[in-house]
Amino acid sequence: MPVAFNEASLAQRTIADGIRRQQILTPERVKTTSVLVDRYTLAAEASVQFKVSAKSLAWLYMLSGEATFDNTIFEDRISENCCVLLPPGLTATLSTSEGASLLYTDVPDATRLDSNFSSKPLAVLVLNWTREPVLKAEGDGRKRVALVTPAICNTAAIGIQMVIYPPGATASSYHHEGAESFVYILGGHGHCWAAGQRFSLRQGDFVYFADREPHHLEAAHDSEMRFLVFYVPGEFKTIWADPGKVTAWTSTNRDINGYRTAEDERARRGRHSGISGVRF
Repeated sequence: MPVAFNEASLAQRTIADGIRRQQILTPERVKTTSVLVDRYTLAAEASVQFKVSAKSLAWLYMLSGEATFDNTIFEDRISENCCVLLPPGLTATLSTSEGASLLYTDVPDATRLDSNFSSKPLAVLVLNWTREPVLKAEGDGRKRVALVTPAICNTAAIGIQMVIYPPGATASSYHHEGAESFVYILGGHGHCWAAGQRFSLRQGDFVYFADREPHHLEAAHDSEMRFLVFYVPGEFKTIWADPGKVTAWTSTNRDINGYRTAEDERARRGRHSGISGVRF
């Protein structure tokens, strides 16, 4: 059975001056989960520190506002549309002058999900998803943008994508083998089908699907729907209920605005190693 709820139904706990946290995905809520997800809300002039353990991997996504990301090696100004990969052993501080909100995803035992994790060099990586290559579905205009993949981040412990459904777009039913998955609705509204049920989706909704649970999403006819989708681990198989309705995705080789992508710049710079950080 899927686990579905809206973040507005979750308690906000003050953990420090100007910092509130909502625990979205926890073992208490989903016993089988291998990942933790929190939402942080920072008041003006607030700052929060994140410490990633030696076996962990973390990722944050800016939902609103602007902040300074400081990992003692470099500082970067990040805002809505930006995300950051935080490698093992990293300590970083996020500070905001006017307030901000973000999702924070923690993979507590990345080695269990990626057998080569401890031997791979990982860098702090700051991405703006609007600069990344867009994959487009043939026939209906759905779009996907990869944010965390082995090619981009050098780990298969988790996979993350930005997905955009134009009004009325839908996928055929499918399930994943070898990974739990969940979605977080960033904007718009629509519906989800899972376990023989149909339920509505709106901004702030979170839906968790266990390994092998059939599901699919649909945008409302009057609304574009944008959401983050997470796969844990990031390597798995997708099985379609009707093999004749498999979605084919084609790279546009352009970002969401039609320009050359940050991937081109990464290719010029080559593979990054160590905790040194880059922004694209």
